[in-house]
Amino acid sequence: MRAKAGWTGVALVFSAVALAGCGSPTYGTGVTAEQQLLEDVTGVLSLAPKRGPQIDYKPRPELVKPPSLEVLPPPQESIASTNNPAWPESPEERLARIRAEATANQDNPRYRPNIIRDLPRDSQPTTWEDPNDGVIGPTSPEQRAEILRRRQIANQGSPTTRRYLSDPPLDLRQPASTAPVDDLGEDEWKKERAAKSAGGSGGLRRLIPWLN
Repeated sequence: MRAKAGWTGVALVFSAVALAGCGSPTYGTGVTAEQQLLEDVTGVLSLAPKRGPQIDYKPRPELVKPPSLEVLPPPQESIASTNNPAWPESPEERLARIRAEATANQDNPRYRPNIIRDLPRDSQPTTWEDPNDGVIGPTSPEQRAEILRRRQIANQGSPTTRRYLSDPPLDLRQPASTAPVDDLGEDEWKKERAAKSAGGSGGLRRLIPWLN
């Protein structure tokens, strides 16, 4: 009698769960949460793996070959080779080339090695003397004048030529006829001394206010 009552209670519990599952939401999946939980548990307990859909394997097609192998162009030669003129020169090759040039021109007084120094240059470059052409170098008057002219153009621009669009027009560069010329004005230290003298900020007047 007690066993029958126990089984009846279990049946009632499962019936209640089933009825509750009928009314529970499915969230758009068509399966309730209780049913999904039951399927997951039974799926874990089952030993046989689930089989997916059978894959339809097809053989790979054959390679597409040209109709004739006689019209193919010959393979291109390797461009990355030492015979290429654009191939970079190694330090060892450069040193050997410079030594060979110096040896071949050791009796030539006009030979000048084409070598760029890695060390910084002096602020005052020195001149060198050519036995045939005289003294030349960057300190010649012509070169100094050219350097000053280019520097003036680079800093201030030419007063008679407008080189760039960013330069102001030539009419605006001319001073007005009433503008003072060669008038540097009064020095600032003179203005400051005159202001101190006029304000009486020196001597005892600065230390004793009632003397003012």
